[in-house]
Amino acid sequence: MRSRKVTLEESIVRLASETGASPSFVEKVRALFLGRGIDLEDSSEPYTAALSEAFHRHSTIRESLDDARESLVRLHTNIAELGEVFHDHLSRLRGMRERTAAPPSTVHLVRGERDRNVVPGPVEIQ
Repeated sequence: MRSRKVTLEESIVRLASETGASPSFVEKVRALFLGRGIDLEDSSEPYTAALSEAFHRHSTIRESLDDARESLVRLHTNIAELGEVFHDHLSRLRGMRERTAAPPSTVHLVRGERDRNVVPGPVEIQ
């Protein structure tokens, strides 16, 4: 009794289902074989290892990209939160500066005839 041959199309469909491959990737795989003149109804036996590796690599790359996207979302969220905290601290610092700053002086000093330039300090020579 001969075992039924598994076609390329069946192998592609099975691997796509197992790995969750995108339809565009599946179409590219089909196009690769058809572009080389290989019928999808031919036996998949000579290509089984390569097909399996291609679909599993695609799955691994897709998972890595998903992880990277999630990391970017977290990073953007953290940066936004950091910006809000920075803005809050800046506002508080400005408020503290305004509360502790000396009030503006309304007295304007005008140099007179008898004013002397004196620097305060000890009288004797040091």
